[in-house]
Amino acid sequence: MPYGSLSVGCEEHLDLAGTGSFYNEGEAEIVVQHVFSLIYAGVSPTAIAVQSPYVAQVQLLRDRLDELPEAAGVEVATIDSFQGREADAVIISMVRSNMLGAVGFLGDSRRMNVAITRARKHVAVVCDSSTICHNTFLARLLRHIRYFGRVKHAEPGTFGGSGFGMNPMLPSIS
Repeated sequence: MPYGSLSVGCEEHLDLAGTGSFYNEGEAEIVVQHVFSLIYAGVSPTAIAVQSPYVAQVQLLRDRLDELPEAAGVEVATIDSFQGREADAVIISMVRSNMLGAVGFLGDSRRMNVAITRARKHVAVVCDSSTICHNTFLARLLRHIRYFGRVKHAEPGTFGGSGFGMNPMLPSIS
């Protein structure tokens, strides 16, 4: 999406519990769908880790995945608490999505480097590129992903249609 226009349902929200943390329901839906895509492709749930820098997003993702028996064993943690460990497949939910281009502590290149390098075989970054591209480090990360990886555009509620599909044609990770 061009800068200044956000997908409805993918906006960041400040946690009402007063923690100062952010969450993003649209990204959570996309992450859950990607977890199912990995499981559908043959990845064991215990080989999948979901990370986010925001505690409120981690709790939202845990709540969503706990409702789904197929996802039992998927680890959901903050980037900081996952430090030092690895998983075959890592999904990172960046959360921030705003018209100001504010990224908060996503701009800490050391923290993001730790998150990205936890994946042994597959890493997926779920983000609002129009927000995070306003940070030099994150813009370079996005360029790297576009050049060496694959970018999929998705909106919540479009799964199975024109959005993020159920059959991702991903290599099997065992």
